[in-house]
Amino acid sequence: MWKTIAIIGATAAAIGGAGTAAFAASAAPSPTPSPISTAAASDIVATPSTTQAVKHPGANRVRRAVHATWVTENKKTKTFTTHDAIRGQVTAVSPTSITVRAADNVVETYVISARTKVFTRAPRAAGSQTAVPKAAASIADVHSGDAVFVGGVGRAGLSALRVIDVK
Repeated sequence: MWKTIAIIGATAAAIGGAGTAAFAASAAPSPTPSPISTAAASDIVATPSTTQAVKHPGANRVRRAVHATWVTENKKTKTFTTHDAIRGQVTAVSPTSITVRAADNVVETYVISARTKVFTRAPRAAGSQTAVPKAAASIADVHSGDAVFVGGVGRAGLSALRVIDVK
């Protein structure tokens, strides 16, 4: 039975592929690439261990992100959570809040609570592919002017869940 299904599937794929090729050959020339497709091409990076290009579309975009907001759904409870993140420079910090200014001058203030985890990390050496370990810290170790990543939740009032200070 599996052989029959495999043969039928392969035949359908071959017929569909031939039809698609014929349609593509008769169609008008393709338009110029859209900004989305050219952006995806910039996400191809060469790894030092191989000469082949490896795609990292999501990871490279996240590394370049300055700030973001996204919503997730809890499938069990059918509730939604709004997440927020910012990468920038600390403009103010206290035991109860942290204010961060991103490179595009967006400023966000997060509430610091007992749930907030604070880490410090040394900056990655130029050209290094190895991850730099994080060390547990407290909000008292974060100072104005430090480069940080803050991730949290909330809509009107943001609560920090993670603060990573790059020393």
